[in-house]
Amino acid sequence: MNGKRSLALVGMAVALGLAALPAEAAAATTTAVSMTFSEPILEDIQSGCPALALPNGGFCGNGIVVPFGHATEMIAFSGGCGGSCDLRTVTLGGGSITIDEFFSSPSCPGVCQPNPAAPFAGTLNDLIVGGTGKFAGASGNVSGTVKADGPQSLIQLSGTITLPT
Repeated sequence: MNGKRSLALVGMAVALGLAALPAEAAAATTTAVSMTFSEPILEDIQSGCPALALPNGGFCGNGIVVPFGHATEMIAFSGGCGGSCDLRTVTLGGGSITIDEFFSSPSCPGVCQPNPAAPFAGTLNDLIVGGTGKFAGASGNVSGTVKADGPQSLIQLSGTITLPT
């Protein structure tokens, strides 16, 4: 009898533990998000963007994150994934979002050359890896494009963000 009771108690504990899992999953909110940023190279030089002093450089920008509002952002080239991806930090009212960014599919009209003013474009596939304030524990995925022409870059991303509640 003791063996059967122990087995029954273990089975009840497992069932109760499994029943609690959906409640934990419901403790997060997933929201569709779109982000648009402008990164003006000349303004970064004049404003003292801290990314310019990083070993691999980067840019600062301004934009909007729908539905969260106006944002500033900074990308640190090779600053994420232990140096194998870029690190984008998006600062909003109430906190910031940390994103590991993966650039691929570069294209340049004519010949690609090491000229920061040369037009180029590429694909961005990003992983939201955390945040601060109301974005602490954030996760999710966004993807989109970066397009640059002369001293200006335009970043457009969309996807989902999951915030713990």
